[in-house]
Amino acid sequence: MKDHTGAAPKPLNKAAKAEDPVYAEPILGNPVSTLMESGVGNCFPGLEFDLRQLDVRFFPGLVFEFPGVTPAGPDGRQGARLVYADPAGDPIIADHFTADGPEWITALKRQFAGPEGSALGDGTWYLHFVEQGGKRIMLYDYALYQNTAALTPYEGETVWWIIRLIEAEKPLTIGLTQRAADGSPTGVPVVLTGRRRQFLTGEGMIDPVYHPGELTSSMCSPWTHDFRDCACHYWASNHPDVVLGEVDDPQQMLANRTDKNDSAQAVTFIDWMRRRHEPLKDVSALTTLPRARPDRYDPYEINLHWEQLDFVLQGQEVEATPVVPLMQKPTKYKTLEEMVAELSEQLAGMELTLALEYLYAYFSLREPEDVTAEQEKAWPGLREDLRAARQLILSVALSEMTHLRWVNQVLWLVHKAYPDRLGAYKPCLDAAKTLTIPKDKVSGRSCTDAYDFIEPGLEDAIKAAEAHRNNSDEVVRARSLRRARQCVLAEFVEVERPDGILDTEYVNLVGLLRDSKEPYPEGLFQLAVRIDSDGMQHYQKFRDVKRFLEPYAKQEALYLRPISVGDPDDARVKPAVDKIRLALAALGEAYQIEAELGDMPTANARIMEAREAMHDLNTIALELARQDIGVPFFAAFP
Repeated sequence: MKDHTGAAPKPLNKAAKAEDPVYAEPILGNPVSTLMESGVGNCFPGLEFDLRQLDVRFFPGLVFEFPGVTPAGPDGRQGARLVYADPAGDPIIADHFTADGPEWITALKRQFAGPEGSALGDGTWYLHFVEQGGKRIMLYDYALYQNTAALTPYEGETVWWIIRLIEAEKPLTIGLTQRAADGSPTGVPVVLTGRRRQFLTGEGMIDPVYHPGELTSSMCSPWTHDFRDCACHYWASNHPDVVLGEVDDPQQMLANRTDKNDSAQAVTFIDWMRRRHEPLKDVSALTTLPRARPDRYDPYEINLHWEQLDFVLQGQEVEATPVVPLMQKPTKYKTLEEMVAELSEQLAGMELTLALEYLYAYFSLREPEDVTAEQEKAWPGLREDLRAARQLILSVALSEMTHLRWVNQVLWLVHKAYPDRLGAYKPCLDAAKTLTIPKDKVSGRSCTDAYDFIEPGLEDAIKAAEAHRNNSDEVVRARSLRRARQCVLAEFVEVERPDGILDTEYVNLVGLLRDSKEPYPEGLFQLAVRIDSDGMQHYQKFRDVKRFLEPYAKQEALYLRPISVGDPDDARVKPAVDKIRLALAALGEAYQIEAELGDMPTANARIMEAREAMHDLNTIALELARQDIGVPFFAAFP
């Protein structure tokens, strides 16, 4: 594609270059929210910088300022005053010392080296006129005084608006004069021809002629005073709300800047504006402003203690200049076929199995309404802890079902893109019979329960999984339905832990899609990243659930129902199993329709059938739980 000039567009993104992978390697540094174009109210003067400061260098080689009218009235110095001429320090001119540069730069360089440049080195000069496209604008207003026309210089803001409208691609002529005490021009103007500066380079970066701090030098007061005077919790867009804490002991730091002895540090977000007398590293930031405000600096404290707020790099607080760590060696599937086999034969099934195990744990919790007045009096907060625990576990279970859909979507997209290599897509909706968990985290822990239930006939599946296990630090267990006891919750935490079994598999998926030069379907990489990052929330939620319920561990009847897995053939239980089968069948049809036909209305109708079945299942399962009967979820699978 070309524009009207015949020039082809220049790709600015790294991934567009042929020698780079389709998905660029992440680069250490600040986020895009720190770029100028992301600024809030970035005009006159703005909340984060003053856009007018760009125009102090609108003409290459010259630096202006735009004085306004003083409180005492016009003094003849308003308008655009030349601060100094700096052609040698301007990259546009200094980079073209030979005549092989653009013609207008070569001509401008001659002017600065000639009498025009010499004249500007002596006295105070003001911008007299700007001319472009045959139109000249004098930067003065005319006033009649005793039958004489007097020239009064425009106010600085007016001049800035005129300069702001100058086009960058067209020739530009400017004139500069000195002034008398009343502001009227004197002497012969110095005339320079050139072009307006383009503020961004060809790579999309701000022109290096601007010095650090130059874009904020004209702002009225430090941000701390603005914050104080607003007397509110307003801040500009770059203010972080929550951050990850810094690793206290550098000797305990892993290559990814997290603490090897505190895995929670990697996922526990803390309030950046907290009072620093108690850093509270392992306490999650509170979720509402009224709850968080007592432990945060108020506006007046910010003005006094702003230097205590840490810098934030990549979402993590840093108190000193960090040593940039080496990028971790990326892990990835070696081939497309390996990825498809892993996702279809293991990951999809694991997501479904975990969703059902989490649902069983959810239904094993008492409902807040079941807590008696005597129990609430003896255990204040029990109702709220149950409400929070139930909500968190259910949200993770539903999220795992979403992951199941995403894994299937990844599969049908790659099958559709590579039918010759992969064949036809088939929905993956069969629960895994086994799960692999870290040995050092769970081995030796007794987690038996009189109400636990493990399906019979899974010994062969365990043996097969053990035979294919590559890591001696992992153990294989059969899928099982267990109540939300502390040891069960501890196992759920380990399953969802960053760098754990699930997380590692999705990292491999992200690595393959990021580094591959094959044209994978659009959006596939973003989908993989979303699944991968979502797991961190699961880990944090199960940690919170375990913490909420830990005070009741010695009296489990306070928060657990004495449920046991029901008989699938029981007339009370069979409707629940039928609803599971109905939901899975409807989902399978919906996925197949989306994959083969792209017929979303028909697919959505099947998905609605699955949702209605799941809603019915929830109602049935709650009623069974009140009778101390657990749903035999895995009875729905062969």
